[in-house]
Amino acid sequence: MCTCQQHVFHFWQKVKTEDGFRDSFLNLILQIDGKKILFLFLIVFASTLCAQNVSITGTVSDANGEPLVGVNVVVKGTSTGAITDLDGAFSVSGKKGDVVVFTYIGMVSQEVTFQGKPLQVTLKDDSQALEEVVVVGYGSQKKVNLTGSVASVNFEDEKLARPVTTIAAALSGMAAGVNVMNTSSQPNAESSSILIRGVGTMNDSGPLILVDGMEMSLNEVNPNDVASISILKDAASCAVYGNRGANGVILVTTKRGSDGKINVNYSGKFSYQTPAKLIRQVTNYADYMDFVNEAYTNTNQAAKFSQSTIDEWRAAAQNPNATNEAGIPNYVTHPNTDWYDVIYDPKWMQEHTISLTGSEKRTTYSLSGTYLNNPGLVIESGVKKYYLRSDIESRVTDFLTVGMRAWGYSADQERNNLSDMWGLNMQKVTPGVYPYYDGKYGGIETNEEDGQAGNPLLNMSNSLGYYKQSKYFVNPYVEIKFLKDFKFSTNFYYDQFTNHHKWQPAEYKEQYSFNRGMTLNTPPTATDLSTYKVYDWQRREKYWKTNMLLNWGHTYGKHDVSALIGYEESRNWGDEVDICKEGMSSVNLPDFDAMTDPYYIKGWSYEYSSRSLFGRVNYAFDNRYLFEMNMRYDGSSRFSPESRWGLFPSFSAGWRISEEAFVKDMDWDWLSNLKLRASWGKLGNNSIGNYEWQALYGSGFNYAFNSTKVNGLAMTSFSNYALEWEETAITNIGLDFGFLNNRLTGTIEVYDKKTDGILYRPTLPESLNQFTSPLQNLAGVDNKGFELTLGWNDRVGDFTYSVSGNFSFNKNEVTEYKGELIREWRTDENGNKYWYQNVGTVANGTTNLIVEGHEMNEYYMINPYKGNGSYFNGDGSVNINGGPKDGIIRTEADMKWLQAMFDAGYKFYPNQAIGKDKIWYGDMIYADYNGDGIYGNDDDREFQGYSWRPKYYFGLQASMTWKGFDLSMNWAGAAGFKIDYYKQTQNGVNVTHGYGLGYDVAYDHYFYDPENPNDPRTNITSKNPRLVGYQNSGQDGAASSWHLKNGNYMKLKNLTIGYTFPKEWVKKAFIQNARVYVSGENLLTITKFEGSDPERMAGDGYLPIRQYTVGVNVTF
Repeated sequence: MCTCQQHVFHFWQKVKTEDGFRDSFLNLILQIDGKKILFLFLIVFASTLCAQNVSITGTVSDANGEPLVGVNVVVKGTSTGAITDLDGAFSVSGKKGDVVVFTYIGMVSQEVTFQGKPLQVTLKDDSQALEEVVVVGYGSQKKVNLTGSVASVNFEDEKLARPVTTIAAALSGMAAGVNVMNTSSQPNAESSSILIRGVGTMNDSGPLILVDGMEMSLNEVNPNDVASISILKDAASCAVYGNRGANGVILVTTKRGSDGKINVNYSGKFSYQTPAKLIRQVTNYADYMDFVNEAYTNTNQAAKFSQSTIDEWRAAAQNPNATNEAGIPNYVTHPNTDWYDVIYDPKWMQEHTISLTGSEKRTTYSLSGTYLNNPGLVIESGVKKYYLRSDIESRVTDFLTVGMRAWGYSADQERNNLSDMWGLNMQKVTPGVYPYYDGKYGGIETNEEDGQAGNPLLNMSNSLGYYKQSKYFVNPYVEIKFLKDFKFSTNFYYDQFTNHHKWQPAEYKEQYSFNRGMTLNTPPTATDLSTYKVYDWQRREKYWKTNMLLNWGHTYGKHDVSALIGYEESRNWGDEVDICKEGMSSVNLPDFDAMTDPYYIKGWSYEYSSRSLFGRVNYAFDNRYLFEMNMRYDGSSRFSPESRWGLFPSFSAGWRISEEAFVKDMDWDWLSNLKLRASWGKLGNNSIGNYEWQALYGSGFNYAFNSTKVNGLAMTSFSNYALEWEETAITNIGLDFGFLNNRLTGTIEVYDKKTDGILYRPTLPESLNQFTSPLQNLAGVDNKGFELTLGWNDRVGDFTYSVSGNFSFNKNEVTEYKGELIREWRTDENGNKYWYQNVGTVANGTTNLIVEGHEMNEYYMINPYKGNGSYFNGDGSVNINGGPKDGIIRTEADMKWLQAMFDAGYKFYPNQAIGKDKIWYGDMIYADYNGDGIYGNDDDREFQGYSWRPKYYFGLQASMTWKGFDLSMNWAGAAGFKIDYYKQTQNGVNVTHGYGLGYDVAYDHYFYDPENPNDPRTNITSKNPRLVGYQNSGQDGAASSWHLKNGNYMKLKNLTIGYTFPKEWVKKAFIQNARVYVSGENLLTITKFEGSDPERMAGDGYLPIRQYTVGVNVTF
């Protein structure tokens, strides 16, 4: 570079980088005349004449293909440089072979050799670099240097690839060791069960969830605001959170402001929601009446419906559109209603988000707002939700940074009697009631139907009111850097949540029998209105937390040392008020001032607090040998002063084998990364009530004077000053590897998680049943497991693809509880044998138990009898092992054997006799576990080897891109668990007049009448027993393993196809980036489970949804 060019270059650098110099230069320009301007122009022109003739040109963009403005471009080893313009373009002087260095704040620097052609450079964010940085407790670390077990999900990438309804649902199948099961899809009440490496407590087993450092539920966070999620699984990563880390920790980091130009982003989606699977019931009313008659006559009870009524319905079905004298069609007067199809009405949901990100000088900012309108699938269950969020950070000086995060939401939800979907009102439905016609709600259409048969639409519309929720969160913070290696930061967090519910009766709705032409209900009278009630409930929750952190880090040659010490304090408090008044003059006047009498006023408040000291030390030698120690000293008001504090340490180490000289000498080009790590630590759990160590008092009718109960204050629970923390010790060994330039990556981990001193309530003697048992440190649980994660990423020309999968196994066992379970024959002092068991003393539960030596909540049930079908011995005596092979009395030979067993003195529970109303053809009999000759009583219960919690869970993700097109999918599944699913109206064979009836059992069940063997209904091979009237349903309804259903499943959680338009297409519309996509959520479930959904493990309630989405993402 010539001298004149150097002077001009340095001049322009000062203009661009020094604010004071630039201002002086602009003032000078305004004062000079034309000759001086010409002189300056000649200087610049002369500088170009003496420049070299070769120009290095090109463009710089980010990972999304967006041009980057202001990137420093310098030829390495010289002072020659430039800054990219608005299109990301640059031009510098140089020669072939020069190395060009590209640097930009917040992105990884890159060096590129100039080969004579224009350069196309893509810079990556720090979090997207090869050495990925992941969020850990109170900081971040390079992933290659982690010694603990941490799984991370780049939520911004996930959001681009798929629409996210809830954060918890988006995590399903994404990380090994994390089991996420969707338990509710109800609008504004979506919930999921999240377990990290099994369940280790009998109290709250959910992980600690921190959103930008503040504890809250995942479903309170707007998914559009989330940048990344880290899942901390072992003691090394969780110990810094001490008393809440025993069940794992989930760290959610929201989006931050970015350096560079201002970006305005719009994201919109419209989703068509339908039920994923409906409950199938009998919808043909004539068939329903036949089945009800069969069930009742099967058990020696009278038929409920006459043949003439059944024939009337069948005739009307032949001409459904014919009308009666009142002009009402047959399909209304003689209905065949599918209630689940009526209740669940597919609807469109919409969501719109606008965000603004950018920077001004030293200040970065991110602002966003979201509007969500989810009408719900069930009448009046919808919610409208509004989110606002801001994140502003200003670098005041080189050593001082201040910032503020703030966000909140407001939810406004309609109210109905949605709880009826969980109760009897959803069971008391028959196809013989029409939902709604001509402004009237249908009722029973024949007087032979039971009057309790209801109309769910009417039941759910019989109330008004609302659910209103609001939440806001603020987090001001300050960071100070000093003495080169030190950084001090302090945060203050404040969170307030308000929940307001109101319930009031709806105005009169007429219920009508269209077939009989009569009204079935009447408007409320003044007497009725005097008992009408209005309820108003409010709950306010407040939470503040502050922490102060001091970080230090330094490198001494090959020695990297860093340390963290911190202090944290928090306080939670809140109150609840519940008011009810009665006596309405009109249902249209629900205000309390318009009501006559107070019914009750209730309320309570709570408070708890904590303080903590914690620290961490990291050491690395030559980037090969890694060591970390964490320590936290926690105090919680939930424990007595003598037991309030606990110490929770962890130690971990790692060995980066791939960095060893002997490995590099082997010239293993295929080995990119190999790291062995191990950790041990102890964690705590304080997820109990706020006052468990104290004796509690409550009001009520606690006293009696002169044989009269008297209201008064009395002690309701005992104190326990010796209450201590639950403690969990976790040992973890992991192996991280990468092959073929990290195209193939993976992790293998094994762990042992031991929890002691689990807090649980023992059973009190009956003489103290008026008291609540105090919590005690009674139990211990061990979880051992294995995890595997594999991923493949590659590119072939314009085609980029990736596949990743994970698999987890967890074995759970209760190691300590109330003592060893004993079940054995003993001999008394007279030499008589008797069966002894201490289940009631050492275990808790009935059909599933908590007991030493078994999985927590392992099923404990009687088993169906299994014989060999030989019936009798050679000498003609009955063979106790010769009965029916599957336990169902199917043939006359089976019945003959059963009669012989009764004659020989054996007993069969629960019905204990042969007869149509006892044990009959098509009934189940049960095994005799202890050999006492009594089949199917409580002594014959056996452990089943399963609980409702999966032993195995797994996930599979795949994605690919090609020339603007993208496709992604996510599968998740679980196995090794059973579901206790036997529910009347769905899959139970017990039939009640006026109740619904499951489709599968109705059309495929055992039937045999020994008095009429040729009855066309005969079916002796069905897997389902006979239909029985409810009063005689005990034999097949007994709690047995026959009710346990295989819960294994594999789900296609999401499938998304998108297209990003070429930039030259959208640039003309001032759009930087535009993408459209279609997506499906919960599209396919592969399972043998008969109920609505194996994740919910139930058949009623708000059913899971399937949604089809069309969306767009635009950046201006």
